[in-house]
Amino acid sequence: MKRLSVKVISLLLAASVTASLAACKKDNKNAGNGEGQSDRKITADTPWYNSNIFEVKAGVDQGRKTDYTNSRAVGADENNIFIYTSGFYKMPDDGVTDWETFDYSKYIVSVISVIDRKTGETVRNIDLAPEMGDEGHVDNTRYENGKLIAAVRSYSSKSLEVQYKELTIDPFSGEITDVKDRNGEVAGDIEHSFNLGKYRVETELNWSGRRSAYYLHINSPDGETRTVELKDDNYEFYDIPVIIAKNGTTALVPVSADAGSVYFGLDLETGKITQEDAKDYEWLDIGNCYSPFTGKDGTVFYREPTGISKIDFENKTCETVFNFSWSNVNRSLLEDVDIVDVSEDSILVCGDIYGRNPYSLNTESTFTVIDFSKADKNPNAGKQVLELYSLYGYTDEKISDAILKFNETNSDYFIEVTDRYSKFDNADYSDLSNDDDFQKVELDADAAASTKLAMDILNGDGPDILMNCFSYGELNNGNYLVDLTSYIGDLDPDKYFTNVVDSAKKDGKLYNLPICFEVDGIQTDAANAGKSGVGFTTEEYEKFIKDTMNGKDVITLGQAYYFAKLYNAMSDDFIANGKIDLSGPEFEKLAKFVKDNVPESARNWDDYSDDSPMAGAVIMKGDMPLNDTLVAGYISCYGFLNYLQNIYIYSGGTAILGLPSSDGRGPLATPYLSVAVSAQAYNVDACCEFVKMLLSDEVQLDLAMKDNLVISREAFREGAKAAVEFYNGEGYDYYIGYDFGPDRKITFSDKTIDDMENIIASCSNCYSADAPINIILIEEMPAYFSGQKELSEVVSIAQDRAQKVLDERG
Repeated sequence: MKRLSVKVISLLLAASVTASLAACKKDNKNAGNGEGQSDRKITADTPWYNSNIFEVKAGVDQGRKTDYTNSRAVGADENNIFIYTSGFYKMPDDGVTDWETFDYSKYIVSVISVIDRKTGETVRNIDLAPEMGDEGHVDNTRYENGKLIAAVRSYSSKSLEVQYKELTIDPFSGEITDVKDRNGEVAGDIEHSFNLGKYRVETELNWSGRRSAYYLHINSPDGETRTVELKDDNYEFYDIPVIIAKNGTTALVPVSADAGSVYFGLDLETGKITQEDAKDYEWLDIGNCYSPFTGKDGTVFYREPTGISKIDFENKTCETVFNFSWSNVNRSLLEDVDIVDVSEDSILVCGDIYGRNPYSLNTESTFTVIDFSKADKNPNAGKQVLELYSLYGYTDEKISDAILKFNETNSDYFIEVTDRYSKFDNADYSDLSNDDDFQKVELDADAAASTKLAMDILNGDGPDILMNCFSYGELNNGNYLVDLTSYIGDLDPDKYFTNVVDSAKKDGKLYNLPICFEVDGIQTDAANAGKSGVGFTTEEYEKFIKDTMNGKDVITLGQAYYFAKLYNAMSDDFIANGKIDLSGPEFEKLAKFVKDNVPESARNWDDYSDDSPMAGAVIMKGDMPLNDTLVAGYISCYGFLNYLQNIYIYSGGTAILGLPSSDGRGPLATPYLSVAVSAQAYNVDACCEFVKMLLSDEVQLDLAMKDNLVISREAFREGAKAAVEFYNGEGYDYYIGYDFGPDRKITFSDKTIDDMENIIASCSNCYSADAPINIILIEEMPAYFSGQKELSEVVSIAQDRAQKVLDERG
């Protein structure tokens, strides 16, 4: 990244994040892991991994249809991978089967498959179904010391007996070489099993008490098992994602709980448990510790959003051993895989990969094996790195394809994905009670992340490309981001929803390009719209709530956050060219409407009853059941299928109308997939080449066919046609008929597509909240709402504070 001379922005620095960060402290000896890494070139010894990818039909009789199956790898050695598959074959649907005498055991899928690691061929299938009785299941399966271990819970319908036993199996002959009786030792199901040197600890969740607790079954080297209970009435325990060996006889037990992560020390010899200070483990981000794997030497590896890391307990660091950018594998394939084996030169991951086709009921998965081997040299040596930041490191499958294509075809530049600012946007949703709380957490997180990003961009340490950062409205400034207008050219309004692109502009400049978006507004019958036909003035909305909704508002926020939402929908009316003006009649109308019609605080979610005529904007405790009484609701429509579902929910209403405003404007477009380029990117032209790839017909169509609303009109209509065909057919019974029955069925048509296309075309603004400005309004406006101050007094204070923030940005 180029370092440019910029003026000191004192307020921005003063607002910098000083709170401790619950995230792994990175060891930056591997290129691409640290901050400010873009100003570098790839060298021949920068890590690179070749890959061998193959699919496995693990354990299933290919001559029989399955109802469902689930496969997971339970271990590997140098030559083989061991996969356990569970599920059921299709059962009779003939109307004459006697289910009281039906033999379920013949339909159980419970197989361990031995797979050749190089060829992907099945060496042997070991059927465990005969060990399970009439009904039963395998609790836990693992591979250790050259043997397969399966904990089996069997049930006999005749004797009504439940047996719990542990089988030791020779993986190459398939013979059971030992059976250990574990009756009475384990009451519930084993969730996880962790190898800790000479010890092994199994976790069992117990819900019998007032609060959840865990049983830890400590298997010692002498073959004995000691069970200890881990409980604390101050916490509700959810999961133990990993247990980490501190040394040969002690371990750390991090527990995910309702109050965040709680840490306990475990003496493996005595079973003694002691709670430890969470501050001692702020370097360890347990929330991102996915698919932990313990190596032969006791090292714990785990998958995080951008790669695989290992925990160095002695030095209290987490070091990246494999960045997903160090291979040519689509990173979306690696989001849910399990780590099966890690060595100095290879990494093996496996998992059930589910194809995302929302217009099909086919939910079958493909068990995919990806075997990475370290290359002698990096084929991209000499290329300049461009850092792409994406929140939580997530990139859609087709966006990942575009990154790979860019890297393969560009001879000078290479895009690496990072999530290094996600820790600043790490919102805590554990202690919320209403929609106001939710909005506060979101705003605070956005403010922290956008402020840190702004600081780093100005200092030359930020990323080159920013994905999915549209909500960081603070960055919509030429000091931070490039105006993309000249790079994408003039878009044809017949081909693109240019109103969405135009409404994303600030002062005529396109700093952030929407790729996919939601439509936020009020879904109802079009006849309920105000005079504009696409929204409501504040007076019209007040009448709509009184006459049509019997006094019940569909926007479930308290005054301060309600006002901020309305302000954001009209923000371009109040801020232009770096100047804010809140003194006009438009602002006054919004303020007066909120003061006269909105409660001080949002209603607590626990207070909603099943027949409440109010609907939340997101699926939470406050959301309503599906019934015949809903005539309107505030919605965030994320795709065409969602639009069709909402037509049923809201009594056939096909319109999505704008929020109350001074002029009755249309709904909001809220981009969730977007792209921007830093004003200090190493090479703006190269970054913008990637941006243009996301506007291609190929990318837009792929996104539309996955039920996203896109800016390409043609792609939108192709996706919408597939959705209509699906919902007019098999999709109705699965998604709608269960709630509404056959009598309510609506047949969709091209008119439905036209309706949604017109709704998108009516979007008047793109939601991109400037979090610091919003926070000022949320802090100052309640003085007016409560009658403590006149509006003019509040406006003077709020405008002065906001203008200082804008001035400091330049």
